[in-house]
Amino acid sequence: MSDAKLPRISVVVTCYNCRDYIGDAIQSVARQTLRDFDCVIVDDASTDDSAAVVQQTLDQLADPRFQLIRLEKNVGQTGATRRGLAETRATFVCFLDSDDLWNDDFLERHLAAHLNETYAVGFTACNARLIDGQGALIAGCVYWFGKDRARADRDQAFAPVDPARIPRIDAVQGKADWRSQTPYRLYTKRVVHWVWVSTSSMMFRRSLIDLVFPDDDEVYRLHMDFYIVVMAQMVAGSLLIDEALYSYRLHGRNGAADNPVLGGRLHLSSRNWGNTYSVMLDRMLGAMQRDSERFIGALGDRQYRRMLLRMRAARAPAPLSWLLIVRSLLV
Repeated sequence: MSDAKLPRISVVVTCYNCRDYIGDAIQSVARQTLRDFDCVIVDDASTDDSAAVVQQTLDQLADPRFQLIRLEKNVGQTGATRRGLAETRATFVCFLDSDDLWNDDFLERHLAAHLNETYAVGFTACNARLIDGQGALIAGCVYWFGKDRARADRDQAFAPVDPARIPRIDAVQGKADWRSQTPYRLYTKRVVHWVWVSTSSMMFRRSLIDLVFPDDDEVYRLHMDFYIVVMAQMVAGSLLIDEALYSYRLHGRNGAADNPVLGGRLHLSSRNWGNTYSVMLDRMLGAMQRDSERFIGALGDRQYRRMLLRMRAARAPAPLSWLLIVRSLLV
């Protein structure tokens, strides 16, 4: 056992009109087996009594590690997160959505993954259980986690299911018990593909967040997660924990996930996101070029140029895209 001290962790929870679930989210943080953390809850000028629910929960906990910040003006996901980050200084940071729930060992498992002896990744990410508005289980995992969604079940008419991934049902207690898993995968490919669930599933190095966090609160009111995760992957890579360590709640009022779970390869959002993907990539490229000195200072010139070429390749049509990828390999 190492005599070195474990690093501290900060948790930022942002809340906007989520009175029904924010208390449970905070309680899931308070139950963590790893105790050395601080937690900032930012109420983004809710118009319901979310802030009162948060305060009541904190009064019941009477735990100095938790604090509430109430914003007078609604600033959106990025602005509220930025305000919470301003109150934290820990080596690692996690973001919990106000309607999600962490397993008791979420922080412990993620920190252990970060401290592996193979590769110092920028962030860790786990799978999720899906629950409904009342906390009842809907699905045991999110199928696309760590996969190319377009190929997840292609040409697999009869795909075997590992018996170890089937839970034991406790009919008396009315609960499902999954066997503990310990599979981890390094994801170091510098391409723009979403293979994760949400930022609630992740633990980031604070130094990485400081580098990739967007600089415009208004532009990124809703899509902060896409921006920081894709940028973080391009910069530093991630470690995937192939186990569900939190619960993603589908309650009918989610910002993006509004589809029912019908089974099969169905996207959770019914919305037409139009050109959101390409617009976000253009903004990432703009930020990298606008703030080139800071990125080069953190990454070095070679890695910066390679990342820039890969981002351009993601926006280019097929022939040019291939050429840019080849050029990135030669940098």
